[in-house]
Amino acid sequence: MKKYIIPIFLILVLAACTDKLDVKPTSYEDIEEAIGTADGLNSLKNSSYSYTRQVYGRYFYHFAELLADTGEITFQGSFEEFRDLKNKSLVSTFSYGESAWRYGYLAINGCNLILDDLSVVEDEEEKATLEGHARFLRGLLYFDLTRFFSLPYGTGASSTLAVPLILTGTTNPDQITYPSKATVGEIFAQVEADLLAASELLPADETFFANKYAAMAILSRYYLTIEDYQKAAAMADSVIESGMFELVTDPFNTFNQKVNSSEDVMAWQQTELDNEGANNDGMAAFYANTDAVGRADMLISEDFIYATYAADDIRGQIQLGPTTASDINSMFYEGFGESSGGIFTSKWMDYKTNMTFIRLAEMYLTRAEANFMIEQASGTMVGSNTPAQDIAVIRERAGLDVSGMTTVTLAEIQFERYKELIFEGHRLLDDKRWRHDIGEIPWDSDRLIIPIPKKETDTNPNL
Repeated sequence: MKKYIIPIFLILVLAACTDKLDVKPTSYEDIEEAIGTADGLNSLKNSSYSYTRQVYGRYFYHFAELLADTGEITFQGSFEEFRDLKNKSLVSTFSYGESAWRYGYLAINGCNLILDDLSVVEDEEEKATLEGHARFLRGLLYFDLTRFFSLPYGTGASSTLAVPLILTGTTNPDQITYPSKATVGEIFAQVEADLLAASELLPADETFFANKYAAMAILSRYYLTIEDYQKAAAMADSVIESGMFELVTDPFNTFNQKVNSSEDVMAWQQTELDNEGANNDGMAAFYANTDAVGRADMLISEDFIYATYAADDIRGQIQLGPTTASDINSMFYEGFGESSGGIFTSKWMDYKTNMTFIRLAEMYLTRAEANFMIEQASGTMVGSNTPAQDIAVIRERAGLDVSGMTTVTLAEIQFERYKELIFEGHRLLDDKRWRHDIGEIPWDSDRLIIPIPKKETDTNPNL
């Protein structure tokens, strides 16, 4: 990594916390002193969450949707690199990839510093929780940095080189090394270890940051990716059966909430002042077209909507003629903000509300898919529902008739996941693990990988 990134990051973070720490970091020694306290480590936790939220809300969600797009979205904005994403024509100077990489490793460095200095925390419960948050974020980021910046796991190439695996923190440029890429297998082993630890250390009732069920949910994604269906089903089942979450009656009410809905296993928290997208970043800035928010860049294809959703599926309803954002009550609406006309998704309408990240609906879909694969292999399914019953839960919530539905195919499970989770940052990663080509582009093509930034390869000859 570039030599100046980490120290400047720490100075900015800790300078903002001087009232609490009574320290004004002006040198590397001051930085080390500031983070040598429980308050300092909690500040690093907060900043690491903030950077991770940027990685997803500004970059990873867009990467997953636009690289997987086959006509669902018409990008009508002025940002050429978004067209490069949609056209699958990325180069090593792709600035959004560079920013995702930089913010991801800044957050990882904060997590590493927390884990390096946990001994300064005297309260054992606080220490365990801090460790849980650090391991959750580090495991999550390494999982998705690997999935976006390297060949998909489904190539069978666990020995393929992916991204650097850095497990110690840095406060001083003299400490910076130039690591080589680790293998997918090495990184994924660390991902599993971190997320398993987080699932044990994090509290069950946390609602602002990650809780133990968020760690289990990401583990379910991880186990689906490596095709360990027994563990994927078990993790999803643990979230479903926890009793902590409940599907909302109308999927519309899952999104654009200032506090988590009953369906949110985890959402990226935002406030009036601390949010993504107030200018040209974030999901709502690109996807919305209302009187209050949005650049009207992501026009949704009506042909896609009509071809995908049944007439009575409330997830595919289009609301015509709203005049204010508060009028909107359907999953799609006719735009009336930056430019009138066209259809837009209502999943991202307000950049000052929480960003959906893990929903209970995903866990039902995961358990259904994993149990289907277990059943095909003559194994013992997990939980009280069959795959058909789990899919029926999702379809019935969408207003569909599920009477007499006793069986379901893998293609139907995959299609239900596509319909339910579209525009939420899942598509590319699901297509890769299903080995679904993107139009005429093979699922394991280099065109579907975010290039490692040129600034990184120029600085680090070992990349």
